[in-house]
Amino acid sequence: QAIIVGDTNQLPPSNFFKSAAGIEEEDSDIAIVEESILELANAAFHPKHRLLWHYRSRHESLIAFSNFYIYENDLVIFPSPNGKRDKMGVDLIRANGVYQSSINPVEAALVADAVVLFMENDSDRSLGIVTMNIKQKDMIHSMVMRHAETNRHVSDYIEKWDIEDSGLQRFFVKNIENVQGDERDVIFISTVYGKDPLGRFRQGFGPINGLAGMRRLNVLFTRAKEKITTFTSIPLDQLNPGEDNQGAVLLKRWLEYSGTGVVGERLKDSARSKFGPDSPFEEHVIERIESLGYEAIPQVGVSNYFIDIGVKHPSYDLGYICGVECDGASYHSSKSARDRDVLRQEVLEGLGWDIYRIWSTDWFKNSILQTEMLKKYLDQKLELKLGARIAEQPIKDAPVEVFSEAKGSSDVIPESRSVVVGSKVVLEYQSGPRAGMKSKFVLVNPKTAGGTTPGYDPLPITSPLGQEVIGSEEGDTVSFEVLEAFVDVSILEVLT
Repeated sequence: QAIIVGDTNQLPPSNFFKSAAGIEEEDSDIAIVEESILELANAAFHPKHRLLWHYRSRHESLIAFSNFYIYENDLVIFPSPNGKRDKMGVDLIRANGVYQSSINPVEAALVADAVVLFMENDSDRSLGIVTMNIKQKDMIHSMVMRHAETNRHVSDYIEKWDIEDSGLQRFFVKNIENVQGDERDVIFISTVYGKDPLGRFRQGFGPINGLAGMRRLNVLFTRAKEKITTFTSIPLDQLNPGEDNQGAVLLKRWLEYSGTGVVGERLKDSARSKFGPDSPFEEHVIERIESLGYEAIPQVGVSNYFIDIGVKHPSYDLGYICGVECDGASYHSSKSARDRDVLRQEVLEGLGWDIYRIWSTDWFKNSILQTEMLKKYLDQKLELKLGARIAEQPIKDAPVEVFSEAKGSSDVIPESRSVVVGSKVVLEYQSGPRAGMKSKFVLVNPKTAGGTTPGYDPLPITSPLGQEVIGSEEGDTVSFEVLEAFVDVSILEVLT
């Protein structure tokens, strides 16, 4: 029999919201319920065993940091077949915003713009945003919702993921206290903190300064399956937390890791293993692979699990063609056939690996035949990889002409002040969350638009608002739909 409880390195219960009574204390330590079920179970039951296999991350750099600093390199991490790619792993974006009154507007706007770009170009992957406090969360959420009013891609993305998987992967913006239990393909982090308007940087990080700050950050840094992008305004040269402040120390290490790729002394995207072949048999196979024009890298992996040989080719720079497993030392040291064969194979294939297995008995009986079979397999995989890469290249659409209903051509401007492509429009929201607010837009065709108009935000004709505005006149009121709600907008002025 076994009793399975949660991870004591993640977040235990807290009285964060109860004690705050709805008011967020930015720099207070957060009291933690010391005797949670996790602590009680760990004290009462022996022996204790940690579940070591890590499944969530589809790129090893996503868990390498927590494995090194939190789990003492105990986790079994399966390597990714993909090299350093924009869509996988960990990166850092400097916002250099100003932190005042618990918000960082510049950083929030940068995150919101990145969200729009992601939703326009990467709609097949789920997304979540995590901030260090509630006020920044609310600001980013409001910015994204305003984009949803004028950008069909944003509203469609939100609606799609509200429905997909019964809403389990819906888009969210949350503060760090509320993100435990969530996972998404991609996570954006807004660290919020930075210099104040006078250029001073204060060493205060709200819940990160608390007794469980390190646990909160460990939760945050393990939410993504494919990529984490951290947006920060924190000046690293001025971030000097005391060693007893484990949360702030871990935050500094994370920012350094995200920016440099180094955890301990190892790069997060190390292209070549530091380990040699496990056996003379593997050495022999490596020699044959390289004689076929491929690159053979022994012992590909990060922590406690390594693929015997990773195979690359100069013409394919997105990662490994396949992995080759030999029944050498690592095979015979496994405790069970299911452990060494079925489970590991399933995990690796789930990460995108193609695995080719070579049995030593077959190899030594007829290495020439085995080499020919290996060559055929490698050539086929290379052809498939290169073909898939070509298929992924974007196809440019032909320019689309837009005609006004009045005269038949967008080049003809009607005598009345009607809205056409290129019109500068002043609007006032009559309902919805922006009721009473005014906005200035220039109506654009996204297929042919170029440049910007100072003082006016671009309004695509393909957006919900753009579709309703075109052809209308000064004094008209139009309605457009955003997230199943209708918003009324009055047209105050039209300049052509």
